[in-house]
Amino acid sequence: MPFEPIKIAGTTLPTITIDKYYRLRITRAAMHELKWQPFQQVVVSVDVDLKRIGLARQELAKVPNATPAQINERGYVQKLGRSIADKLALEIDGAPLAFEYVGPVDEGGTRWYAFELVEDDR
Repeated sequence: MPFEPIKIAGTTLPTITIDKYYRLRITRAAMHELKWQPFQQVVVSVDVDLKRIGLARQELAKVPNATPAQINERGYVQKLGRSIADKLALEIDGAPLAFEYVGPVDEGGTRWYAFELVEDDR
């Protein structure tokens, strides 16, 4: 019987993930879609009702009462994953948790780039 190659399923969809260590990562596809670069400052927000994460560039948003965070060279945004998981009441047991890009949302004078939780059908 000949060997059959195994294809590893990947995604080219713009997504954000939270892994089992509560690290928030913006995928390369999302960075490309939003035209963002490493070391940019972003503001992160959550919509609890829709289970969404909103991202906005700090230099464009000027969101009051927001603490900006920096995207590192690997696409990670430091120290936000646990806060997001807590606010959205997410179980980290199913990590990595994926949020797919749903488009821009204008709210309160800020353009948020919204990512919605992908519900797992396990």
